[in-house]
Amino acid sequence: MFESEEQKERAERIVMLLAKLYVLLELSLDTCAVCHKALNHDDECPILLAWTLLTPEQQHDARAAIRALALSIGNDSPITDPLVH
Repeated sequence: MFESEEQKERAERIVMLLAKLYVLLELSLDTCAVCHKALNHDDECPILLAWTLLTPEQQHDARAAIRALALSIGNDSPITDPLVH
């Protein structure tokens, strides 16, 4: 599928960035910039597709990374997580 290891790594980085965008949208409750829907993305939305490509552990890591970033930049307001864990 990929011609080189570099292309594979690039695709993996893109998927992870889109997945982190999914988490940001999930936490902010804003509409998706791609499919323009809130919380429930369009079935063809690349952001949702990237999220579904991650394993549960990768999804957990993405959520943790975004929350850590929010705390590190001083966003100390409580985060409302719409998902039940």
